[in-house]
Amino acid sequence: MRAVRPTPVVTGKAALLRALKHALDGEKEANEFLRMVLWDAHMQAVPEGRDAYEAFVREEVLPRLVPMVRLDKLHDLVRRTIGEEGSLHPPPLKVHGAVPGEQPAASRRARVVLVDADAFRRMGVSRELVRAGFDVEVVATPAEVLNVEAFHAVILPLDEEGERVARALASAGTRAGLVTYDDASHRAAVKRVIDAWPSDKVAIVGRDATPAALCSRVKIVIG
Repeated sequence: MRAVRPTPVVTGKAALLRALKHALDGEKEANEFLRMVLWDAHMQAVPEGRDAYEAFVREEVLPRLVPMVRLDKLHDLVRRTIGEEGSLHPPPLKVHGAVPGEQPAASRRARVVLVDADAFRRMGVSRELVRAGFDVEVVATPAEVLNVEAFHAVILPLDEEGERVARALASAGTRAGLVTYDDASHRAAVKRVIDAWPSDKVAIVGRDATPAALCSRVKIVIG
């Protein structure tokens, strides 16, 4: 049986406008949004080269689009413009056929995204994660997770915005592990996300958990 190749990503203004038309529900809206993005980015035109086009979509289009559209439409735009598989799923930490319990190669460091609005706490947790051997990406808001390169685990509070991001990741079939907080005001959201998450790689800690406790949960959901 012949392998099915993924559809090549088409670059340029026309392709981007088609994707924006789906996301914004209209050709006029798409044109106006792109005009605004180019003006704001001090650019004359959408880049045609693959690398420049992907950088433009990631760095200029997506950050401005996040507050304007539902996350399912955001993911649809990513698929239509720069592809999704590579950005959603990181390379496996273990080689194919590795026995259960085998440790990943030293050169394959798990990537963890830490979401926390508190700068002081972000610093403490990220230091603990780095000491434990993880590569760490630190962001202040849940929406920023959607612009991060592929990762193996995310520490994400499930407030209203966090739940939207988590459910979008779940809908896209993420392979990452999830660590979240046992917050009395968000327990219903935690249950909904756990029910929707594609795997059992989910851990819950107290809202005042120490950096060491968070780090231990990350090891569990990655392992």
